Amino acid sequence: MKMRNAGNKILLSLFVAALLLAGCKSKKSVVEVSRADIESMALVSAAPAVASPCTALSGNLKLSVDVNGKPFSAKGTMRIKEGDGVQIGVTALGLVEIACLEFFPENARLIYKLGKEYTDVSYAEVAFLQKSGINYEMLESVLLNRIFSPDGRPALQALPDMAFADEGDCVTATTRPSKGIVYKFSIDKLTGNLVRSEGQHEGGGHVVCDYSGFEDIDGVMFPHTISLALGGVGTDVALSFVLSRVEIGNIVFTPRRISSSYDKLAPEQLLKSVIKK
Repeated sequence: MKMRNAGNKILLSLFVAALLLAGCKSKKSVVEVSRADIESMALVSAAPAVASPCTALSGNLKLSVDVNGKPFSAKGTMRIKEGDGVQIGVTALGLVEIACLEFFPENARLIYKLGKEYTDVSYAEVAFLQKSGINYEMLESVLLNRIFSPDGRPALQALPDMAFADEGDCVTATTRPSKGIVYKFSIDKLTGNLVRSEGQHEGGGHVVCDYSGFEDIDGVMFPHTISLALGGVGTDVALSFVLSRVEIGNIVFTPRRISSSYDKLAPEQLLKSVIKK
């Protein structure tokens, strides 16, 4: 029963945190965009997160979540394929999947297998997502350890418009404000790895993503630990994704099949159902 409750809380926390990431907004700020420093831009453009970014991965997960000071943990799996989707499964005892959270380019889906229930949420239906200008591609890029531009342009194309700074062990690249959104990326000078992504969003929200434990996996430098913190929108959420048995490259992404015996609920109904169990 404790394992089931932990799985429920992990799933709910992931669902809330992902929507916060995709829709939180920060205080209005102005970033002074100066002429790009040639040396710094060259270092950033050669970084794996730009020059040879990961486009697909699968692996086992150890999930740790802290919501307003209340910690939970569970095991699961994660599968991502660029342009197709992000899939996070929560398992009981590391064996049986009890729930699955899927993000696609146009919608998100939460499948609660224990209750034989599911819900679909279209990003277009969420007003604050539309106003913030945040989309699926940005969530995908954060989890794939990639530099991105909030206006949707490829990273290499957007680099000349970014502001660069030497901050000791790292060179930072800050995006031009777009729809109230500013992102700052920190590249380790020694390794060239993207070690931190920070976002400030209109309305008081912020997100910080730290990457560590880099390893060459099939020719791609990728972190084994992704630590994500979100706040400023009424709820503080910290998530840690510790990956193992990671595979990168030719990944087949297959959305979970929903049985005809499952009931489709409105998002708020399913969340209430998960909380009660």
